[in-house]
Amino acid sequence: MITIFAEKKTARLDYILQFIFKQVIGSAYQLIHDVEAFNTNKNFKLNYSSLPLDADLTIEPHPLLFETKVEAVSIEIVHWRQLPIFFSQSDAIIPFDIFAAAFYLITRYEEYLPFEADQYHRFPHQFSLAYRHHFLKIPLVDLWIMELEKEIKAKNSRMVFLPKPYQFLPTYDIDIAYSYLGKGFVRNFGGFWKDILHRKPKKALERVQVLLGLKNDPFDSFAFLDEMHRKYELTPIYFLLLGKVSALDRNIEPSHPYMQALINTLQVRYAIGIHPSYNSHKGMEILESEMNQIKTNKSRQHYIRFQLPLTFRNLIKLGITEDYSMGYGSINGFRASTSYPFFWFDVEKNECSPLLLYPFCFMECNSKFEQHDTAKQALDEMKDFERTIKQVRGTFVTIWHNFSLGSEHVWLPWKEVYAQFLSQLR
Repeated sequence: MITIFAEKKTARLDYILQFIFKQVIGSAYQLIHDVEAFNTNKNFKLNYSSLPLDADLTIEPHPLLFETKVEAVSIEIVHWRQLPIFFSQSDAIIPFDIFAAAFYLITRYEEYLPFEADQYHRFPHQFSLAYRHHFLKIPLVDLWIMELEKEIKAKNSRMVFLPKPYQFLPTYDIDIAYSYLGKGFVRNFGGFWKDILHRKPKKALERVQVLLGLKNDPFDSFAFLDEMHRKYELTPIYFLLLGKVSALDRNIEPSHPYMQALINTLQVRYAIGIHPSYNSHKGMEILESEMNQIKTNKSRQHYIRFQLPLTFRNLIKLGITEDYSMGYGSINGFRASTSYPFFWFDVEKNECSPLLLYPFCFMECNSKFEQHDTAKQALDEMKDFERTIKQVRGTFVTIWHNFSLGSEHVWLPWKEVYAQFLSQLR
């Protein structure tokens, strides 16, 4: 048991203590506010106050966790043990307010402040503290917590923690289930002549062959994925885009027999989730109509388009309890600076929600289209993420798309890279 003293209890403090001690370190703790009770306590004692108390460890607090408002916070980055830190308070063993700094990062506090959105109406990663100070590629909060754990054990070697083990969670976004199948006569006829006009006779021929049943659709990677999952004993999640066709929502109609067959096949074998369309932000009725297509409690936003706090509040209203959108659709890395699942804290309402967020740090489309990496470079980045997340015992969530793992020539090296990555998991 760890006993923590603070002069008062707040929703913010309670939230971050739950995350650090229960979800990451795996330790029981108690928070008390009585000085005399703290002084006579026989447990490991952590003083989270500016009072000169006798304690095993002292962390001087920043005001953030004792406030209820949302406003710009002054941040100065310094380094400690080769890690960037902020909210520096003293020359103590832990020389910064790890609780307030962790809260600031995992709640995405900065996204509640005014910002200029990108072309897809998202928070630009370039504006983030993590990107501007070069720690986007590491789970900084997790690394801080590992240092805190070391200090606690150094003070009391008998402390026993029960952390959760490292996990790998592959996920797939089904934005476009098939390249040609299920598209209907008009879309396929238009696509055929577009290929002809752009001097792509092989693509035009392939379209005809697929529609005649003479060749497999190039986006149909589902048998390959089944094989990988069985071979390496994986439990993936598939997220299905079920919105109406638009410029940025290009899947086949949810009611089409091909799509219905795919949904039925996937949900028998795996967990499935909703992939709310780009246009679902236009109104709750659109989001609700898409969610009514399948039964699920899991979600990930198409184009990783979400707005805090509106998007997550809407998902909660419609019964979603797990969301997998916490990452960027423009660069790989740790948007919330952690690899651990965590409950979303609504900073505006100043309360913890029942929505569990699973952050991802790698998406192959980010690698190819945004970072302009080769397949080999993407593999190296995946391995780097895996090593780091194993070190902190977190959860490595990846995003791939069915079209990148199919038979399109431009994606073949990526399919090989993914198979290679999975083969070394054990």
